[in-house]
Amino acid sequence: MTDHMEPGTNGDKSAEPVKSPKTADDSQDCSCAEARAHLEAFLDRECTADLAERLAQHVATCSHCSRLADAETHLREILRSRCAEQAPPELRARVLGRLSALRATAVSVTTTSTTTRTQSSASGRVVRVVESRVESSRTVRFERD
Repeated sequence: MTDHMEPGTNGDKSAEPVKSPKTADDSQDCSCAEARAHLEAFLDRECTADLAERLAQHVATCSHCSRLADAETHLREILRSRCAEQAPPELRARVLGRLSALRATAVSVTTTSTTTRTQSSASGRVVRVVESRVESSRTVRFERD
Protein backbone atom coordinates (compact mmCIF):
# COMPACT_ATOMS: atom_id res chain seq x y z
CA MET A 1 0.00 0.00 0.00
CA THR A 2 1.40 3.44 -0.89
CA ASP A 3 0.61 6.94 0.31
CA HIS A 4 -1.75 8.18 -2.41
CA MET A 5 -4.01 11.06 -1.36
CA GLU A 6 -7.53 11.28 -2.60
CA PRO A 7 -8.18 14.44 -4.66
CA GLY A 8 -9.54 17.22 -2.50
CA THR A 9 -7.59 16.33 0.65
CA ASN A 10 -5.35 18.89 2.26
CA GLY A 11 -2.26 16.64 2.19
CA ASP A 12 -2.02 16.00 5.94
CA LYS A 13 -1.51 12.56 7.44
CA SER A 14 -5.22 12.25 8.37
CA ALA A 15 -6.14 11.35 4.79
CA GLU A 16 -6.67 7.66 4.17
CA PRO A 17 -3.96 6.13 1.98
CA VAL A 18 -5.26 4.16 -0.97
CA LYS A 19 -3.53 1.57 -3.10
CA SER A 20 -1.83 3.14 -6.13
CA PRO A 21 -3.19 1.79 -9.41
CA LYS A 22 -0.99 0.21 -12.02
CA THR A 23 -0.35 2.14 -15.21
CA ALA A 24 -1.03 0.74 -18.69
CA ASP A 25 2.56 -0.54 -18.99
CA ASP A 26 2.18 -2.39 -15.63
CA SER A 27 4.53 -0.02 -13.73
CA GLN A 28 3.54 1.33 -10.32
CA ASP A 29 1.79 4.71 -10.34
CA CYS A 30 3.54 7.50 -8.44
CA SER A 31 2.22 8.30 -4.95
CA CYS A 32 1.81 11.75 -3.40
CA ALA A 33 4.63 10.98 -0.96
CA GLU A 34 6.96 10.06 -3.82
CA ALA A 35 5.91 13.17 -5.76
CA ARG A 36 6.65 15.39 -2.74
CA ALA A 37 9.99 13.69 -2.16
CA HIS A 38 11.14 14.19 -5.76
CA LEU A 39 9.40 17.48 -6.63
CA GLU A 40 12.54 19.65 -6.69
CA ALA A 41 14.54 17.14 -8.75
CA PHE A 42 11.55 16.80 -11.09
CA LEU A 43 11.30 20.58 -11.62
CA ASP A 44 15.09 20.77 -12.13
CA ARG A 45 14.87 17.94 -14.70
CA GLU A 46 17.26 15.81 -12.63
CA CYS A 47 15.15 12.61 -12.48
CA THR A 48 15.50 9.45 -14.50
CA ALA A 49 13.22 9.29 -17.53
CA ASP A 50 10.98 6.67 -15.90
CA LEU A 51 10.59 8.65 -12.66
CA ALA A 52 10.05 11.91 -14.55
CA GLU A 53 7.29 10.30 -16.61
CA ARG A 54 5.56 8.87 -13.54
CA LEU A 55 5.85 12.20 -11.67
CA ALA A 56 4.53 14.16 -14.65
CA GLN A 57 1.56 11.81 -14.92
CA HIS A 58 0.87 12.08 -11.19
CA VAL A 59 1.14 15.88 -11.09
CA ALA A 60 -1.19 16.08 -14.10
CA THR A 61 -3.86 13.99 -12.38
CA CYS A 62 -3.49 14.98 -8.69
CA SER A 63 -4.83 18.44 -7.90
CA HIS A 64 -2.95 18.64 -4.59
CA CYS A 65 0.46 17.81 -6.10
CA SER A 66 -0.31 19.98 -9.11
CA ARG A 67 -0.86 22.96 -6.78
CA LEU A 68 2.43 22.18 -4.98
CA ALA A 69 4.31 22.02 -8.29
CA ASP A 70 2.70 25.27 -9.48
CA ALA A 71 3.58 27.04 -6.22
CA GLU A 72 7.20 25.83 -6.37
CA THR A 73 7.48 26.87 -10.02
CA HIS A 74 6.04 30.30 -9.22
CA LEU A 75 8.45 30.74 -6.28
CA ARG A 76 11.39 29.85 -8.52
CA GLU A 77 10.27 32.41 -11.12
CA ILE A 78 10.04 35.11 -8.43
CA LEU A 79 13.50 34.27 -7.09
CA ARG A 80 14.99 34.23 -10.59
CA SER A 81 13.52 37.65 -11.37
CA ARG A 82 14.72 39.15 -8.06
CA CYS A 83 18.23 37.69 -8.20
CA ALA A 84 19.19 39.03 -11.61
CA GLU A 85 21.67 41.61 -10.31
CA GLN A 86 25.23 41.64 -11.59
CA ALA A 87 28.34 42.61 -9.71
CA PRO A 88 29.67 46.13 -10.42
CA PRO A 89 32.27 46.20 -13.24
CA GLU A 90 35.08 47.15 -10.82
CA LEU A 91 34.38 44.13 -8.60
CA ARG A 92 34.13 41.79 -11.59
CA ALA A 93 37.50 43.08 -12.89
CA ARG A 94 39.15 42.57 -9.47
CA VAL A 95 37.78 39.03 -9.11
CA LEU A 96 38.78 38.05 -12.65
CA GLY A 97 42.26 39.56 -12.10
CA ARG A 98 42.65 37.63 -8.87
CA LEU A 99 41.55 34.39 -10.54
CA SER A 100 44.10 34.95 -13.31
CA ALA A 101 46.83 35.49 -10.71
CA LEU A 102 45.81 32.31 -8.87
CA ARG A 103 45.95 30.28 -12.09
CA ALA A 104 49.64 31.12 -12.41
CA THR A 105 50.46 30.43 -8.74
CA ALA A 106 52.04 27.32 -7.28
CA VAL A 107 50.48 26.06 -4.08
CA SER A 108 52.13 23.62 -1.69
CA VAL A 109 49.80 21.13 -0.07
CA THR A 110 51.04 19.12 2.89
CA THR A 111 48.99 16.53 4.74
CA THR A 112 50.02 15.82 8.31
CA SER A 113 48.82 13.40 10.94
CA THR A 114 48.90 14.31 14.64
CA THR A 115 48.45 11.88 17.51
CA THR A 116 48.10 12.99 21.13
CA ARG A 117 48.29 10.62 24.09
CA THR A 118 49.01 10.81 27.79
CA GLN A 119 51.32 8.49 29.66
CA SER A 120 53.04 8.23 33.00
CA SER A 121 56.77 8.79 33.20
CA ALA A 122 59.11 6.65 35.32
CA SER A 123 58.80 9.19 38.14
CA GLY A 124 54.99 8.84 38.13
CA ARG A 125 54.43 12.19 36.46
CA VAL A 126 51.70 12.29 33.77
CA VAL A 127 52.95 13.72 30.48
CA ARG A 128 51.24 14.43 27.19
CA VAL A 129 52.99 13.12 24.08
CA VAL A 130 52.18 14.77 20.73
CA GLU A 131 53.45 13.07 17.58
CA SER A 132 53.14 14.67 14.14
CA ARG A 133 54.21 13.24 10.83
CA VAL A 134 53.96 14.35 7.22
CA GLU A 135 51.81 11.93 5.28
CA SER A 136 52.10 13.54 1.87
CA SER A 137 53.38 16.71 0.29
CA ARG A 138 52.83 18.01 -3.22
CA THR A 139 52.96 21.22 -5.20
CA VAL A 140 50.03 22.17 -7.39
CA ARG A 141 50.58 24.76 -10.09
CA PHE A 142 47.64 26.64 -11.53
CA GLU A 143 48.24 27.80 -15.06
CA ARG A 144 46.33 30.15 -17.31
CA ASP A 145 43.79 28.69 -19.70
